[in-house]
Amino acid sequence: MKKLNKIVEALENLKVKDLAVYDFEKTSPFYDYFVICTTNERQGSAAINHLKKALEAEEIRHIEGKGGSWVLIDCHEVIVHLFTEEDRQYYAFDKRLMDVKRVK
Repeated sequence: MKKLNKIVEALENLKVKDLAVYDFEKTSPFYDYFVICTTNERQGSAAINHLKKALEAEEIRHIEGKGGSWVLIDCHEVIVHLFTEEDRQYYAFDKRLMDVKRVK
């Protein structure tokens, strides 16, 4: 939970839009939380840098889609999804995850 709090705080400091945290702790063997938010391209790049500063180097396993409209940051038990407004609507994770407990 400490790592999740660091991630959320770093993203909130960037003033991302529509930040949501979904709890998969009891339903997924691969991760405990999804963090989803809407960013513009500049915020997406800044988010990667902020998360690298907020977390230890080994806490970030992989970053996929740098500079794209959907960036996935694998922080082991926390998966961070940074979407542009258009891609967040298109992929509709929030609708697909309606049955999953929302933390924030």
